[in-house]
Amino acid sequence: MLSLTSINNLALANTEQFEQAYAPIMVGNITTFIPIGLTPDAVVRVSSKQVGDQTQLAWTPSSNAEYYKVLKYNGSSWVTVMPKVTNSFYTYNGTGQFRVVACFKYGCQTSTATSVDEKNELSISAFYTQTNAQISENSQVTVAWQLAGSTSATVTHIQNGRATTKPITALQSGSTSFYVKSDSKFRLTASGFNGETTSTEIHVATQRANPFLDKGLKSEYKQPFYNLGLDIIQRTILQTEHHLVFATHDNKLFFYRAYQEQGQPVSWQQEWQLTLDGVVNSVPNLTENYLYFSETNASNQGRLCKARLTDKQNLICSDYYAEPLLTSPIIVNNDGDYSAKFVDSISPTSKARGVYAFYQNGDVRIFDQQTLAPKPQSFTLENELEQPMINTPTVFLNKKRIQGISPQFLIKERDNVMGVGIPTNQIVQQAQSFGVLAYGQQATPKPMTVIWKGKL
Repeated sequence: MLSLTSINNLALANTEQFEQAYAPIMVGNITTFIPIGLTPDAVVRVSSKQVGDQTQLAWTPSSNAEYYKVLKYNGSSWVTVMPKVTNSFYTYNGTGQFRVVACFKYGCQTSTATSVDEKNELSISAFYTQTNAQISENSQVTVAWQLAGSTSATVTHIQNGRATTKPITALQSGSTSFYVKSDSKFRLTASGFNGETTSTEIHVATQRANPFLDKGLKSEYKQPFYNLGLDIIQRTILQTEHHLVFATHDNKLFFYRAYQEQGQPVSWQQEWQLTLDGVVNSVPNLTENYLYFSETNASNQGRLCKARLTDKQNLICSDYYAEPLLTSPIIVNNDGDYSAKFVDSISPTSKARGVYAFYQNGDVRIFDQQTLAPKPQSFTLENELEQPMINTPTVFLNKKRIQGISPQFLIKERDNVMGVGIPTNQIVQQAQSFGVLAYGQQATPKPMTVIWKGKL
């Protein structure tokens, strides 16, 4: 049981000179300063532990004390045995009862606590939240603890880089509450004798509104998806007169078809949705009733996939590659109505056909359009890029047959642009003709040919 005792009659400060504290008051329009008595916060608890012929003391710090006096009871009165201690622990050569007084430049506290014996070793038995596991933003969190051998303790709340510390007065068990606005960390620090400390932490995650999902602005125009609550990734939207394809942040791919009855406005109806292992980050490519799209998983590995548009069947995906894939698939074919169309040719100098994937680090891989198996030769632009590859290249076909200009990829990087030659069949076939690579294996990436560079 702690006892706070007045020590006005003790000769604590008879030989000390303290500064006078003043407080401002207004008298009419004049500010006047009057003298006031000012003392620091009292020490709430003093713990003692006898070790041989010595007594170890430790106490709860006063928030505004500059130093402490240690007093000992001599049988009839309290006398000062250490006039100035600047930390919150002290070892006395001897035994007895003790008190600790907090002081600063304006004086010393007139109340203090008598020491109590503490025989347990310092330890934190438990530190936990008493709040529900699901904590919303702008709510209250209660943390609780169980301690042993502690002479003082604090709980620190760390949130958004700022820390708030509360002293603990219930040194065996107790709880306290904090107001949280976002993900938080709580640190319990318990102190013992001779400056010994121990600490532990708990982390609290708050439920928050989806950071990507903003409420739309309702206007007079028709907004068919306004109330669906879909977390649409804007750069994935593919819209034609009759088709609408887009991806969402929760790893889904949607296909909507346009319907219109006579005299009625167009309505969009969902045909299907695909749940994927990762997120689609770029607009899909619709070719011959197949939807080609790139996907990146939570481990930052990218792959290509394709599915039949009408019913999402025949889903095929390549193996994951150890780099994110944020660009759209580019289909290069020497015949057929593809995203890149070239003059039919059986010449080895014709462009290497397939689905091109441009990865974030500059690696370029070519996949078979039907099976999405990788072709043996891969390429790289790593030494040509200053920024990660996130924008899908444009295919320049030179349909007007301008002399001296070959088909190429146009790659834009901020205000820089460059033309990169499309690999030929000859280069790709060479990697397979040596016989050292099985189908589907990859040779060492070859640098792509940069034809020109310029600034916008």
